[in-house]
Amino acid sequence: MTSFFPPMSSRRLGTVDCLRGIAALAVVWYHCTVGSGVIHDGWLYRSGKYGWLGVEIFFVISGFIIPYSLYKAGYRVSDFTRFLLKRIARLDPPYFADILFCLALSYLVTLAPGFRGEPPHYTLGQLAAHVAYVNSFVHLRWVNVVFWSLGIEFQYYMLIGLAFPLLIARGRGVRFGFLGLLLLASALNRDEALLFRYLPLFVAGILAFQSRVGLISTRGLLAGLAATAIAGPIAALGIATALTIRFVEIPSSRVTRFGLISYSLYLLHVPVGGKIMNLGGRFAHTTPALAALLVTAVGASILAAAIFYRFVELPSQRLSSSIRYGEKKLLP
Repeated sequence: MTSFFPPMSSRRLGTVDCLRGIAALAVVWYHCTVGSGVIHDGWLYRSGKYGWLGVEIFFVISGFIIPYSLYKAGYRVSDFTRFLLKRIARLDPPYFADILFCLALSYLVTLAPGFRGEPPHYTLGQLAAHVAYVNSFVHLRWVNVVFWSLGIEFQYYMLIGLAFPLLIARGRGVRFGFLGLLLLASALNRDEALLFRYLPLFVAGILAFQSRVGLISTRGLLAGLAATAIAGPIAALGIATALTIRFVEIPSSRVTRFGLISYSLYLLHVPVGGKIMNLGGRFAHTTPALAALLVTAVGASILAAAIFYRFVELPSQRLSSSIRYGEKKLLP
């Protein structure tokens, strides 16, 4: 599988890649166990019970990596349009390819012998809403259930692209004041379709960024992370992830490179692994058979993601990298 990957780069953050891989596998395991509707109880079911927390890890990673990348690139708010173009070039081609794949697969499975269930039905408005990631806003079903988090991520990109100067302001009061406002907004609005609900996780990542580039001290990092506890029990995962990003150094290796396909794996595991679970679940009724089915579904998802990464996602990465902010000095 590693032959699908580009050569290792010293610029990659091995710890972040490792966390991406763990988060993606956790979500895959969750959807192939608890979310499949095939495994109903027992240790296999319990093993995936908390896999959904992988999405929360992704939010912390984005909280860190987006401002960190902007900082290293010498970003200014005047670059906002280019920033959005880079994000669109990076994420949308795989996203749209996955939409087409999901649509095609949903119709193809109806041709399988013994198909049970209603044939798929999609409206033009439902599909059009995907273009702007607004299905959750307008209460229209996503083609792929995991897309809801991409809508949250895109809201975060908009916020950071415009508010980045406040994250790196020389005045400590400005930086902490802005993050405090974000946490307050989170406490006041818990709508699942909006970014506010998940802001404490993104803030945890932002604090890790500020600490890594020397904008805040370790004491300031810990104090800020303590403030994210307003998110409730989930804050513990956010804090642990942020501290791992900041203080644990994992060198890039063949193992951490698995994280490179995390986005492709996130996009494909439901239509690939989910369909395998649904089909195989008609014949697998014992725990060993279900375990074998689960391994097959996860393995097929990983293989599909590696191929998808090589031929769809990697070209998108290169296109995104070709869009530059211009020659600028690094920010102080």
